Amino acid sequence: MKSILFIEKVFLSREAKLPDGVELFNISLIKDLAAMGYAVTLPACAAWRQVIKEHTGTLPLEIVELPWNSSGSLGGVLALKKLRTRRFDLLLLGNVGDNLIPIITSLRWMRAAGQIAVIAHREPKARFIRSLRRRPVAVLAVNKHIAACFAQGKFTPMMTGYGLAQSELFHPAVSGSAARKSRVDFCVVGRLERKWKGADTAAAAFLKLPYGIKRNCRLHFAGFASPPAFFDPDIVTYKWLPHEQMGDFLRRMDVMLVPSRDEVVTQETFSQAAVQGMLTGLPLIASNLPVFTEKLDRGGGLIFDDVDGLTKAMGRLAEDPQLRRKMGEQGRQTARERYVWNTRKFVDEIMRP
Repeated sequence: MKSILFIEKVFLSREAKLPDGVELFNISLIKDLAAMGYAVTLPACAAWRQVIKEHTGTLPLEIVELPWNSSGSLGGVLALKKLRTRRFDLLLLGNVGDNLIPIITSLRWMRAAGQIAVIAHREPKARFIRSLRRRPVAVLAVNKHIAACFAQGKFTPMMTGYGLAQSELFHPAVSGSAARKSRVDFCVVGRLERKWKGADTAAAAFLKLPYGIKRNCRLHFAGFASPPAFFDPDIVTYKWLPHEQMGDFLRRMDVMLVPSRDEVVTQETFSQAAVQGMLTGLPLIASNLPVFTEKLDRGGGLIFDDVDGLTKAMGRLAEDPQLRRKMGEQGRQTARERYVWNTRKFVDEIMRP
């Protein structure tokens, strides 16, 4: 049985949160690895232990708890002291981050892992790349820009790709159900209290729709930690929906809006929500960012530059059910070919015999 030491910087923090995005993906990946028969060891703080066990159930998984009064890189180093006599076939880093550098350095000194692999969900800083350069490291970058950051490091294998775990939850609604609807339902999905997700842009665009179009439309926001009040009966807000419920929600929708905007610190690097919509057969209307133009390069939706552009795109799709259906089918085909995660394939590519 091959052994994997899995380190994710978020799991080293004292405060656990409802997992979404990268955290949810990594928990699903850990679950897959354990189910495939790998011996997985995971350093984590006590708060995350309960969250992880809720998702992994009775699958064999060794969680090494951090000392109660430490967190981050210090807690990780202290946790590794418990593993100082252990040897692992693979050190798998669930993301990049400078706070992982002391842990990587300690593991090298301990000669704890035969191989190292990184899943890069974010752009790495130069010092993080330097910390990996002294030995072969496999890198999976979730987009081309992040991959380019590793280009001069001669990492082998260097892969670009990513996908949605539990993709089977996302499939189109039963054929013909859309024809029975009297309204066109637009939706925005994500942790929408994060300003860069662009909920304000979506609301502004919706309110600018011509009356003759808007009266036949609704805008749904899913979800907020504390849903705000919109003084328009056709704007509906929800608290954050669990991953298991999102597919059913999306099958009641007609169009997904993805109005995210890149800011100095925060930016979209993949957008699992967009892929959920594509797999469900929804056309996208997405902001003009590389992460979205790449996904819509074969059809599947429309790209907008500003609020007026979003309003125009919403009006176009609201009035054309045939175009919505065509774009939804195009997007689903792209997502099925490119963005469905396969843990077995990933492991086969990064682990040498």
